Amino acid sequence: MSASDEIERRAADARRHHLRQVNDVLRRPGMYGRDEMAERLLLEAMAAVDGCLERWRAEHQRLRDHDAFAATGVVGAYSRVLPEASCRDATASMYAEVAHRLGWLKLDRTLSPAEFQRLGADVGGWVGQDRTLAELIDTFGRPSVWIGPTSAEHPKTLAYTTADPHAPLICFHLGQAPPHTTPGQDQPVVVLAVRHRQARFPDAFSFTPAGIGRKPARQRPATPDTTVWIFHGDQERFASGVFTTMAAGLDWAAEHRVTGILAEYAIGGAYDVAVEAGRFRPSKAHHGTPGHVAGFGPGLEHIHLIDGRRD
Repeated sequence: MSASDEIERRAADARRHHLRQVNDVLRRPGMYGRDEMAERLLLEAMAAVDGCLERWRAEHQRLRDHDAFAATGVVGAYSRVLPEASCRDATASMYAEVAHRLGWLKLDRTLSPAEFQRLGADVGGWVGQDRTLAELIDTFGRPSVWIGPTSAEHPKTLAYTTADPHAPLICFHLGQAPPHTTPGQDQPVVVLAVRHRQARFPDAFSFTPAGIGRKPARQRPATPDTTVWIFHGDQERFASGVFTTMAAGLDWAAEHRVTGILAEYAIGGAYDVAVEAGRFRPSKAHHGTPGHVAGFGPGLEHIHLIDGRRD
């Protein structure tokens, strides 16, 4: 074997190894830790092996641009729409979609374009009532990728797609229904939400009644003016911009190349809203005093900006 043949063999072995690692973490993310660092590191390593680091970086920026990457990552975005126990596997589904676009995702089942079109057309109405895991599989068949435990009692995400890397993933997120009917016993999981729209992250979902009931408290109100986004310049005394959406705030910041923090605020007093939503529990003597209330932060999402760009 020539030296060039040996180099090619080693490169092929390295690619196969990284490809196995990528697909393993996307199916068993909980085995790799509580956050998404494993996905980010392994997908970046895969990109390095394939010589497409720029494409990977573009995909990572795409997550940010679609509001699917919060201050704490994709899991932070999911924590706003799903209960905590369902977020880890759901987060992996977002990276699985990236892997699919980059040609790395090994599918357990490939839907035909017609099957995928029917699924996309039916799913919005299908989740209008509560659904079990068995109903999901009976209706739409085995998933293309099963993310998380196979047991009926643990949260998981089932994803469906075609062989076309340009096709998105339709992802069903499952978790415990509210409330537990038998305290102390695990109950079979149910469908909470399906991510099926090609839209900004908050608008990409449809929820079952159970999913609406399990949304984090601050996400339950459906009115679009529940929160606003306020820009506060670095070391400035007063805020200098108020926006109805994150995107509007980011566009303004980019136009003026400002440095500071764009933060999400609930309508009303930040302290009162946080207590009502259960995000803050007064536990010390100074909690709720005028000085504490006056300096209380919103406790919602915030973005650090330098010269109008995310830090």
